[in-house]
Amino acid sequence: MKICRLTETGVERFIQYLDSLKTDHPQEFPQALMLPSEYAVEIGGDTVWLDTLDLNDRLKTAKGLDEMVRNLGLQSAERDKGFWTWCSAYLFDRLCKRSSGRYKPGEVAIWVAEPDNYKRYYRHYLASIWQVYTAHKDIEDQLVVLLNGPVNTPGELWAQIAANQKLITNRSLIGAIFHLFWDKKNNERKRGTGGISPRRLSQVLRQFERTYDFYAMTPDDLVRLLPREFDRFKEFDDQ
Repeated sequence: MKICRLTETGVERFIQYLDSLKTDHPQEFPQALMLPSEYAVEIGGDTVWLDTLDLNDRLKTAKGLDEMVRNLGLQSAERDKGFWTWCSAYLFDRLCKRSSGRYKPGEVAIWVAEPDNYKRYYRHYLASIWQVYTAHKDIEDQLVVLLNGPVNTPGELWAQIAANQKLITNRSLIGAIFHLFWDKKNNERKRGTGGISPRRLSQVLRQFERTYDFYAMTPDDLVRLLPREFDRFKEFDDQ
């Protein structure tokens, strides 16, 4: 089966389906979205590329999506709403959470990419992690701090950092977060890095960005700049 992109009519039909799942009369998934029709236009490639994605690992999925985008020769994938929305529709059954046997799709932005609205675009399960990966693939080993865990469970750290375009595009900041929140020895997030810590970090960074040029600073510079409440996460050879 070939990979497609949804037309505007297809996007509207997908949203109708998503909305129906929140009612007492959920619709069947509209399979017509998957094939060339008024709802979709064929791009090429093979859906096996999507079938083989490890959706329990956001970093591996982002890397796989990047390979797929390159194989398809998509030149403006970051703005390809129809492509990303089709991909999320194709993977809907694997990605959508369930409760008591029913789909719980959550907000529309999870499924429908909105490239003109970054405050919602970062919520898309697929487009967002691909964009961050392709922007920082040269520091792929550090991206694990943001892109760990299942695709459909982004987590609080992602929500706080990815929501701010100035922060998520800054490679030094990615390095600082990796320094703070990733346990390199055990290859996992450090204890205490969920909940309030990411929220406080986001608040502090938003205050500091008015005074400091983050792009001119190293990751260690940024870490040292943080207040004492983050000392328990800091690790320096000279301490």
